[in-house]
Formats: sequence, structure tokens, C-alpha cells
Amino acid sequence: MIEVRFAKEGETARQKEIWKLSFGDSNRYIDFYYAHRYREDETLLLLEGEEIAAMLTMLPVRVTTPAGASLNSAMLYALATHPEYRHRGYATRLLELTSQHLGKQGNFFSVIVPAGKKLFAYYRNRGFQDFFFVRQVSFDRKKVESLPVGGNNCTITAISPQEYNLIREKQLSGRTHVSYSIEDIDYQRKLSQLSGADIYGLAVEGEQGCAVIEMRGKDRVLIKELLIADQFIPTAVRHIAQLLPAEKYILRTPPFLGSQLEGSIRPFGMIRANQGIDPELIPDGPGYLGLAFD
Repeated sequence: MIEVRFAKEGETARQKEIWKLSFGDSNRYIDFYYAHRYREDETLLLLEGEEIAAMLTMLPVRVTTPAGASLNSAMLYALATHPEYRHRGYATRLLELTSQHLGKQGNFFSVIVPAGKKLFAYYRNRGFQDFFFVRQVSFDRKKVESLPVGGNNCTITAISPQEYNLIREKQLSGRTHVSYSIEDIDYQRKLSQLSGADIYGLAVEGEQGCAVIEMRGKDRVLIKELLIADQFIPTAVRHIAQLLPAEKYILRTPPFLGSQLEGSIRPFGMIRANQGIDPELIPDGPGYLGLAFD
């Protein structure tokens, strides 16, 4: 017998097992998520008999249009099936039931960030379309030091989630993007702090910007989001490198930023109108997502 329902208290051990087997994350990271972000009423479970076979989390977000409309949506997160129960269509069933539930609740879109390139085709076959893009650039320390400077007066300071969201929304105004709650920005801050970095406010020649940074080992820095006027991107990267010395840097920006840098624009996230919602309501892309808690 198949049952689909929301999670109940005392079921996290099995969920953690499925997460570990599916994504290979460290126990430290998995425990951190369940301590700081997990909610039973956002976690949908599929049970075969009395055993949890698959799971999916719905993180509330908003899709903001260029005109400023803010559409209630959900980021689908940690969709996973236990290896013993794969190839039975359980993930597809969860996706469809989630779309029905969200549509009835007035949530316009489901947003997802595939865990690998191969999964884009899987989700396209289930009604999702490529929609959110990032520009990604990799630097070694020598290359960072050779970047052109568009302004010497740069400051970087750790800021609160409230301050971060204000700057972020201002920088993304007029663009199709995913907007986050203060709770989610705070969770990202905790993730960054766990790694040895933080979320930051930047100012270059008076221009306000923001950045989410994580340390990936002692010699690698991931700038998960950098938002500031395009001409100040190289300056911001150079000053981030001074703040967080490392041998390698990976930068993600929206596709409309960083045009003077090498790198590539690639699909990052996908979107689908939930059941009962007109697909024509999907705003014009490309959109920007940014934070996938990956």
C-alpha cells in the first residue's frame, strides 16, 4: 500500500538515511539542516507499507517579475528516493501530488535546482523548463590579483539577513528573480558561518552590493552570490580575496553581471506552473535564482 502524507515527529532518522544515500552529504551538513531548517509541514513523504521510501521538501519562495509582482511559489528541495525503492515512479508521483497541493494553496510555481546536469532532462520530461541561469567563473589567486579595478574605495562587512534582503531586492529590481524570506537568508547565513565565512554587504565608490560566501575547504572559496553594479564586480572579487585568502575562487553571478570576466552562463534552475495555474503566467526569462542551499 502506498501512502503520501506530511512528515510526523520522530521520522527524521529515516529521512537522513535517504538524504545520505541520495546526495552523499556529510552527516554534519545533514544534521545541520534538520536542526536549523527542517519543518514537518513542508516535508512530503511517500511510504510503501510502513516504510518511508521517498521524500520531498517544499520551501516557500516568491517569484518576482520585472514589474514587481511577487508570486507565491515553492522551491522543491531534497527530492530523493531510497535506493531499494527506485525505478517505481515514486519521485514522479511526489512531484505531481506536490504540484496539485501547491496549486490548491494558491502557489503559482514550482522551482527546482537539479542536483546534476543529467537531471535537467529528467525534469524537462516532467513539465519543467530551463529558466534560471547563472554566470560562473573560476579564478586562481594569481588571476584574481590581475583583475582590473573599477574603484579603490571598497568596504566589506558582515550584515544581518534583513539588511541583506534589502540590498538584494534593490539590486535585482526590474529582473525576474526568486525572492527569499528572512528565515531563508538567515539559514544561508548560518551555512556560510558554519563554513568559516558569512553574508556580506559591500560598498564600492558608494555603490551598495551584497555577497554570500562559503569556504569549501581551507583553500577554496565559493562566492555563491555577488550583486553589485557590473563595473564593480572585479573590484569586489579582489577585495573578497583579501578578506578570505585562498588558492581558488568560484564566482556565481546573475547572467547579466560579470560580462567583462571569462566564464560561462549555464542553466541553474527550472520552473513549472503548478496544477490549476495557467502556464502562460510564467514570466519572461531568463530568471535568476541564486541561493539553492546546495
